[in-house]
Amino acid sequence: MNTRSRMAKPHTGSLRPEPIPNWSTLSRTDEVEIHNHGRVIASGRIDMLALDGSMLWLQQDDGQGRALFLHSDGMRVYRRPVNQS
Repeated sequence: MNTRSRMAKPHTGSLRPEPIPNWSTLSRTDEVEIHNHGRVIASGRIDMLALDGSMLWLQQDDGQGRALFLHSDGMRVYRRPVNQS
C-alpha cells in the first residue's frame, strides 16, 4: 500500500473554534477568527497583542495583509483548534 492509497481520517466535526472573551489569554501565533454580529470578518494568525488584551494585530489569511482589532469595538475572537494528526 502506498501513501496515495491510504484513506484520510474522516472529520468528525468536533474541532470547532473556541470563543475567547478575554483577549489577554491569547498568544502570538494563535490562529483565530474575528466575528462581528455573528459573521466571520477576518481570520489569520495573531501577529502582535497588547498585554492587557485591549487590541491585536492580525496577519490575515490569503495574503490580505495585517489588520488591527480593538476589544472595545465589540468584536468576538475565536481560537482555531490546533490540528493534531
